[in-house]
Amino acid sequence: MKAQSHQASESLSIRPGSGALGAVIESVDIGKADSNLINAIRDAFDEYSVLVFPDQHLTPTEQIAFTAHFGSVEQHPLYRSAILDGHPEILVLEHKNQQWVNGRNDVWHSDITFSERPPLGSVLYCQEITEGFGDTLFCSMRRAYESLSPGLQRTLGQLTAEHSSSRMVERNNSQRYNVPIDNVPPPVSHPVVRTNQSNGKKNLFVNPIYTIRFSGMTEEESNPLLNYLYEQAIRPDNVYRHRWKVGDVVMFDNRCAMHYVVVDYGPEMHRRMHRTTAAGEKPV
Repeated sequence: MKAQSHQASESLSIRPGSGALGAVIESVDIGKADSNLINAIRDAFDEYSVLVFPDQHLTPTEQIAFTAHFGSVEQHPLYRSAILDGHPEILVLEHKNQQWVNGRNDVWHSDITFSERPPLGSVLYCQEITEGFGDTLFCSMRRAYESLSPGLQRTLGQLTAEHSSSRMVERNNSQRYNVPIDNVPPPVSHPVVRTNQSNGKKNLFVNPIYTIRFSGMTEEESNPLLNYLYEQAIRPDNVYRHRWKVGDVVMFDNRCAMHYVVVDYGPEMHRRMHRTTAAGEKPV
C-alpha cells in the first residue's frame, strides 16, 4: 500500500510486517534521503514503530547522518569496547569465533532505559549474517497497553518504576561478554505509562532487564504485576519477527517497542551489526 507524509510530496511504498507493528519500505536509498523523504519516514516511524529498509549500501558516515535526522547520535553510556574505528558513534554488535562482542541480547528490553533521557530509537545495519539465523523480535508496547482493562490502565497511569543497569552489568560481567563494566549509574524513575509526544499515544514503558520495581514497592511486590505486563507484551500476536539479510537496515522506536535477539546460530556463524542511536527526551 502507499502511505504519504502530510509534510512530504514523496510517497513511500509500505508493506506491513505484521498485524502488530513493523513495516518494510522498499526502493529507497536512505543514505541520500532529502527532507521530504525524512519527513515521510518520520510519519511512518510513528505509525509502525519498526521500519525495515532492504538492500542498503551505507557508508558509516551515511548511517550516522541518517540517524542524526531523528536525534543527536549518541554512544552507548557503558559499552565502549567495540566502537567502529574512526566512527565512535557506531557500536559493533558481533558474534564471531564463538565470541560475543557487546554481549548476547536474548532478553526482552528497550535500550538504555536506565538513563534520565532514554534513546528515541536505534538504527541497525546488517553487515554479516547466516540467513535464517539470529532473527530479531520486536513487540509493541502500545498495543500491550491498549489490551489492558481501563481500570488497570488508570492504575498504571499513576505509577512510576525504577530503572537500573545493575542486572545488565551483572549479566555482562559474570559471563564475560565484554570488557568488565565497573560503573553502575544510579537508578532513575520513569512513568510506567509513557505518552509518545509525536502522536499522543500511550504505551507501557517497562522492560525485564532494566525495570527493577515499581517506585515505593519492593521487587517481590512488583514482580507479579510486572511479569503480567511482560506476558501481555510478548504474546505471539503482538510480535514482529525480522529475518535478517545483509544490507537490511532496521530502525526501531525505543519509546514504544521492546526487542529480543534469537540466539540460534552456531559457534561457527558470523553475525555482525552496526548500530547507531538517536537521542531521546525525558519520558512523560
